[in-house]
Formats: sequence, C-alpha cells, structure tokens
Amino acid sequence: MKERGYDLGYSTGITAASSVIGPILPPSIALVVYGWLANVSIGALFMAGLVPGILMALMLMGLTVALAATNRVAMPAPTPFLASEVLRTGRRAILPLVMPAIIVGGIWSGFFSPTEAGAVASLYALVLGGLIYRDLGLIDLYRAFRRTLMFSTAILLIIAVSSFYGWLLVRIGIPQALAGEVAGLEVSTLVLLLGFALFFLLIGCFMSVIESILIFTPIVVPAALAAGLDPLHFGIVMVITLSVGVVTPPFGTVLFLMVGITRLRYGQVVMSVLPFLVPIFATIVILIAFPALVTWLPARLGY
Repeated sequence: MKERGYDLGYSTGITAASSVIGPILPPSIALVVYGWLANVSIGALFMAGLVPGILMALMLMGLTVALAATNRVAMPAPTPFLASEVLRTGRRAILPLVMPAIIVGGIWSGFFSPTEAGAVASLYALVLGGLIYRDLGLIDLYRAFRRTLMFSTAILLIIAVSSFYGWLLVRIGIPQALAGEVAGLEVSTLVLLLGFALFFLLIGCFMSVIESILIFTPIVVPAALAAGLDPLHFGIVMVITLSVGVVTPPFGTVLFLMVGITRLRYGQVVMSVLPFLVPIFATIVILIAFPALVTWLPARLGY
C-alpha cells in the first residue's frame, strides 16, 4: 500500500482494524472454542458470523470512501477497472479459495464435523503446496508441523487449566449465583447485552480472545441464558467485542505487530487506528440492537 501511494497512517489503521473481522468469519478458532464450551452448534456459529463479518467490512469500506471523498488522507490515483485483470488474478486464486469452501461447505452440509473439516483442509493444503505449486519442501513441512505442535500444546494447556478453573467455579457456585443475580435484574435484554459488551471490551484490552473465551464462557453463558439471551447471538457479540482488544491499548497484540511492520511509534499506530474503531463499535451496536442479523442465516439454513 505504501508503494502504491496510500497514506501510511491510513494503511496502518485499516490493516489493523480489519483484523477484527477474522475471528467472526469461518473457520474461526474463537467460535469453535465458544461453541464447545457453551454447547452451541459450531456450524450455526459459523453461519451466524457471516453477516456480521460482511457488515463490519462494509462499515470500514464506508469510512474509507468518506476519507477519500473528503481528501483527509492521501490516496493513489484511481486505476480503471479491467475485467481481464480480474479474470487473470481470479484464476490464480481459485485453488487456494477452495480451502475455506471445504471447511464451511463441509460443516454446513453436515458432511464433516469441524475437526474432520480441519483435517481435510490440512490435507488439501499439503497437496496444494507440495504437489501443485511445489513450494512446500520437507524442511518447510517439518517447520510447519513443529509450529503447529507448539501452538496446539499451548492451547491444550490453557484448555486444561481453564477447564479445572471452570469446574472449580461451578463447585463453588459462582455461575449459578451470577445467573440468579442477572435473572433478577429489572432491565431489558438490550441493556443487559450492552453491559456484557462493555465488560468484554474491557477484558479484551488486557487478555487475548481465546483465553478470555475459555475463562469467561462458563461463567457468563449461564447468566445470559437465565436472562433470556440467545446463546448464538450472545456468542457472536462476545467474540466480536473481545476481538476488538487486539487493536486497543495497552496490550493490543496487533498494535505491537504494526509497530514492527511500519516502524511507527506505538502512539502513532494507536492514533492511526482510532478512527477505524468508530465503524467497528457501530457494527457492535447494530448487532446488539438487531439480533436477527446474527440469527437469520442459521435459521434459514436449518440450524
């Protein structure tokens, strides 16, 4: 983007902010973990995340158009649309794009479980990289397996500790007590969900998404169910609001990554991201106010 002439601040902000979309679009590890802990269909969660993900992308596009129209940031000269260029680049992208189609299509059709879909997609990636593109050698494969093993071990350790923590909380009776307190509140579900969203936004500033879901799902989901909230809708709002933490100080991981990539100071990166938080927060408010945006597609597909 820098080479094309885009403003560095804009490039930093839109790149960081758009990373929030990833955890709500399938295949999402965050949604898989939430579905497992909350006993919610992972296929339904995948379908429920599509409309919110598209909505957030459109909101970020809208801000980009507004910035370009008001000349607030430097933009490169527009290039003419060429269908031939789209077809040329599109042909190269067909085979890689089959991978998410395998995962989402397999789970949606019921042909694969989420675990099986991941295994089949991994096998497809090996065939694609090793036999078709021929850019995946044995050393690369070994390194990939090694990184996967280290990442999986860390996740399994976190799951083991958080499972014990959840069991301990249940034995003490904290989720049941919280559910009783929330059920007794004389507030609308809209106000209650806004309260949960603010809590998750705060938690996301200090903890990563997966760890937060592992720790807080066993506590807050019983309370949400007792208050009459839809666990599908609640899960999408929870994952989105926690994901915002990757681009908010003081411990936003994406902010630190952007510092290393752009060589800007931390404060400059934060200031670049701030305008793009507006469409993200607007998306969260819209999803809270209109639950059907989350639940419509899974219902239409029979979940």
